[in-house]
Amino acid sequence: MNNKTTIYGIFDDEEILLSSVKEIRSNDINIKEVYSPFPIHGLDTALGLKETRLGIASFIYGCIGLLFAAVLINYIMIWNWPQNIGGKPNWTFYHNMPAFVPIMFECTVMFAAHLMSITYLIRCGL
Repeated sequence: MNNKTTIYGIFDDEEILLSSVKEIRSNDINIKEVYSPFPIHGLDTALGLKETRLGIASFIYGCIGLLFAAVLINYIMIWNWPQNIGGKPNWTFYHNMPAFVPIMFECTVMFAAHLMSITYLIRCGL
């Protein structure tokens, strides 16, 4: 015979929910899921969840995008096809960079978003 017991609780105050979760966890009862329509600060630590490293991954992906944009701009504007566009100097990357800050920002966001989507799919096993 299977002795599984499921307990459902409905709380109207987040402080009561947090204290109940802490009390249940102190009695060595495993909590599988907690649903809330808004984020409750401290709930993840009360549930004993490990801290995620997705923020670090997103930062690294953004740095990769920024590096890609810098290398691309340097290659195109300095080495491959140097042009004088609108009076902008083209002899060093340092002088070109202020004109291409929007492109560097867009590449940073694009790489972070797309690589985080791929990371999400891999982490979910899809």
